[in-house]
Order: sequence, then structure tokens, then C-alpha cells
Amino acid sequence: MSRIEAGFLVLLWALSCIVATPAAAAELGAHGAALDAVGEGPVGHDNGERYPCTGLQAGAQAVICIRVGAPAGGNGSAAAPLQSINAAIAAAKAGDVLQVAAGTYAENVALGAFNAPSSTHLRLLGGFSADFSQRDANAQRSIIDGGLLNPAVQLHVQTAQRCVLDGFEITRGLGLGSSWQDGYGHGGGVYAVLEGNGEIVISHNRIHGNRTRDHTSIDSRGGGIHTRNQSGGAGTGLLRIEDNHIHDNLAGKGAGINVSGRQARLLRNAVQGNTGHNDHGGGIYVSSAATEVRANVISGNVVGASVGYGWGGGILIAGAGADLVGNLITDNYAPTAGAGVFWDEGAVGTMRNDLVVRNRCPEGARSGAALYLDGGPGGPSRVQLDALTIADHVCPGTAPNGAAIYIEANSTLSVRNTVLWGNSREFATLSGGSYTIAYSLTGAAGTGNFSADPRFADAANLDYHLRSRGGRYTAAGWVLDALSSPAIDAGDPAADFSAESLPNGGRMNIGAYANTAQASRSAATDPDHLFGNGFE
Repeated sequence: MSRIEAGFLVLLWALSCIVATPAAAAELGAHGAALDAVGEGPVGHDNGERYPCTGLQAGAQAVICIRVGAPAGGNGSAAAPLQSINAAIAAAKAGDVLQVAAGTYAENVALGAFNAPSSTHLRLLGGFSADFSQRDANAQRSIIDGGLLNPAVQLHVQTAQRCVLDGFEITRGLGLGSSWQDGYGHGGGVYAVLEGNGEIVISHNRIHGNRTRDHTSIDSRGGGIHTRNQSGGAGTGLLRIEDNHIHDNLAGKGAGINVSGRQARLLRNAVQGNTGHNDHGGGIYVSSAATEVRANVISGNVVGASVGYGWGGGILIAGAGADLVGNLITDNYAPTAGAGVFWDEGAVGTMRNDLVVRNRCPEGARSGAALYLDGGPGGPSRVQLDALTIADHVCPGTAPNGAAIYIEANSTLSVRNTVLWGNSREFATLSGGSYTIAYSLTGAAGTGNFSADPRFADAANLDYHLRSRGGRYTAAGWVLDALSSPAIDAGDPAADFSAESLPNGGRMNIGAYANTAQASRSAATDPDHLFGNGFE
């Protein structure tokens, strides 16, 4: 992982401090004063929830505390904690909180079972000190070690409430079962199924070293996390996967994350270095009907490791709807096409403010290192891009091969306010695939398009902010450059620019940071400025 990626992760964890702990406290506190949250709030490695241990209690909502190696016969209080997470689950009732002290828990944690969901919604919280007076899931790691026997954690829940798994290190899990009758071999680290209108929240966990069952030979999915929610009937349940570091997991498909069912939300995760051995989806496999994928780092993932061919190294959307916003997608690999992003067989969605850079070239001089749209039995895929930076996919081959973006099988792509730079070629189409592009930095024809050096701040270190005489965002504050990018104030004149700080020229920038708080500022008078007073 590069220095800039590491810095981006620090930013992700800092952003995770915005988690609404007061709301969580209000939700729990309604059941009694004993459950008012205490402490300093989120530290970025956990959601900040911490409550006084009540121990087991039959009537009121309980906060049950667990510490591995504690003396037998405990009652779940701070003075006499239970020894295992599973023992606490067995003793808990709906709405209870389980607080887990640092240590290694060699158990396969399970709430409910395959085809036998539990109606008991719980909050499982890791990262506590031995006396439960402090919580920091980075300094005090609660490690769930699945022993390569079954998934490290299983959540099979039927509820209209919220079930939470937060602040754990989850490792050495193995996929559940081997067929449709017992789990398909899915879900090495976490296997989570939600029935009903509630939520499952998987957050602030480090999930690594897990694998699906028979990952080199069958279509088993979700090496790090496998989730599914009710897709039929009136269920409106939501799967939330937020602020996790999911790395070095193995699967047939979706080695980092697999989401399926009705709806899911993937926010601020780092999905890195996961390996898919089958042919679709190295880092993330999405087949849930509606999925939001926002502010994630998706890097260094691989697909096709055993079969030798494959699509969608970083993220694959399979015949589903998805909206991608503000993600960094880099250094992913697929042997065939779509090393960064693959929209497959009738997928429909949008990408906005994503940074898609330096994904690895497919084999044999093929196209689609950055982005691939395909049709098939599910119909053509239809995708809209707005304000992306797609850069530095330097791939061999002669036209039309080696293009960063590949569209085929009657799929359609609409692009605007986007920077394409440093790619061997930009677009390739086949079998009726087509695209339109406007108000973009590109070699392609279209309204408002132009081609010029975008003057990135430091592309070699993955800093694709635009240089500006008027001010450029850095983590240390705003700096002034000697030159300005021609991509400043070059967007669609009708596009919203209200999120750009002043001075903003009264017009949207183009590229990944356009119409965000990190958009480069406009200089009052700038000889490098192409569009502030019309075309040069």
C-alpha cells in the first residue's frame, strides 16, 4: 500500500468519527437510564458506544460483558464477566448489548443458524479494556478466531430492529456448508442474513485471513463478508457495511465483500488485497437490487487467480442497480476486462466523484483496465458517469485494444464533467456498445470537450487534485500553485457547483473533486483559465 493510500485510510477512519453515537444512545437509553452511553465517543476504530455493565437481567435491557479467561460462573457484570461470546448470546434477550474485552476468542460466533433465523437482535461491541472502563478497538483488540472450521461470525436474524457487529478483528473463518442446503460455502469471515424490515450493521471491523469453502474450485462468495437480505415480499431490510478494513481474504467470487438481496449500503470501507479465484468480482461482488457504494478504498484486488480469466477485479455489479460515489479504485486486476469496475448483464447505475486510476492492464492487450460495460442474457448495461477522474491506465496493444473504457453488447455509457488523462486509449466499443461524452477533458469529440494537461498535483503519489493559483486542497490546508489546471471551471454550465468553496468562478470544475469541498479554487485573474469568460 502506498503512502497516499495509507493517508487516505487515515482520512477514512477520521471520517468514521462522524458516526451518530448520540442517536444510538437515545435508541438504547429509551429502555432505561442504565443504558445511557458514557465516554468520549467514537475514536474512529469503533462506533464509540460504551455502557455500564449490568450483567444478566431478566426484565430490563442488559449490558452483558465478556472477557476470555474470566473465572467460570460469571454473571456478565464487569466484576464477573462471561467467558465466551456464544455463552453471552445464548443468555441474551432481544435488545441486549454484548461488550467484549480484548483477547482472542477461539470460537465460531453464531446468532441464529442457516434457515433458522433468530428474532433476538443484539449489539455486539468489541475493543474494551479488561475492566470495561475504556473502549478503543485499535489498541484493545477483540479477536474472533474461527479456526478455519466455519464462518468466524454468523448472523441469521429476522427482525424489524437493528443488529450490530462493531469493533472486532475477525480472522480464520471458513465458508458455511457446501451446497444450497447448508450455505453454498459462502461467507468466511462474516455470514449475515437478514429477514424482515430491520438492519444489520457490520462496522469498524478488521476482517482478514478468511476464505470461503473450496474457494479455488466452486462459486463460493464473500471471503471477508457475505450478506443477503430479503428480496421478495414486503421486506425493506437494509444491510450496512461501514468503516471496515477488509483485506487478504480468499473466495471464488467477491473475495472481500459479497452483497445480495434487496438493498445494501457500503460506506468508507478499505477493501484491499483480496483474491477471487473464480471469474467474477475480486474485491466486491454486488447483486443486491439497490446498492450505495460510497467513499471506499478498493485497491489491489484480483480475480481469476485459479481459472486464469475473469472480469471485475475491483468491483463487479451483476445485473443489479448501484450508485458509486467518491471511491478510490486503483491497482486492481482482472485477466480479461474490467480490472477496476465491471457493470455486467443489465446492470444500471451511476458513478460520481470516483477516482479510477492505475488499475492493472488485462492480459493480451485487451481493453477495459478502468471500466467495462457488458450485456448478456440480462440485457445491456446502462451507466452514467459524472465528475470522475479516469487516469494512468497505460496498456499495450493497438487500437481498438488497450482502451481504459470498454463498452459492448448494446450497453450504453454517458459521461460528463470527467477528466480522462494518461490512458493509452480512452474508449473501445464492440457489438453495439456506445457512449456519449460532454464537458470533459478527453480526446473524444463532444460538446464542451477539450484536451490539455490537467495539471494534477502529484499523480505519481495518487494525488489527483487540480493545481490552482486560487488554492488547492491538501490535508494540511489550502496551498497556492504557480499554475492552474484548465479543468477548473470547465464543467457543464448548467451543473451544480454549490459545494465548491469560494472563489469558485461560478462554474463547476471537472474531475473527481468537482462540486465537493475539495474542489480547487478559481483565481481572480488567471491566464491558465480556459472557461471562466468563455472558451479561449
